[in-house]
Amino acid sequence: MPMTLRLSETGEQNLDQLVAATGQSKTQVVESALAEMAARNSHRAAVAASFHQTRVRDADLLDRLSR
Repeated sequence: MPMTLRLSETGEQNLDQLVAATGQSKTQVVESALAEMAARNSHRAAVAASFHQTRVRDADLLDRLSR
């Protein structure tokens, strides 16, 4: 699906550097960056959910340990 992407001058320079360094097209570099960001975001959400589940499940134990 076609899309116009407006970048700052610094963003354009960073993109150009990544294109030169990786040999990929601008589209490939942007798609790769989006995929990495989505994966990181998904991982953060999973870690936060696990932490919350542990805090709820072990609330009494954590309270006793804090004393």
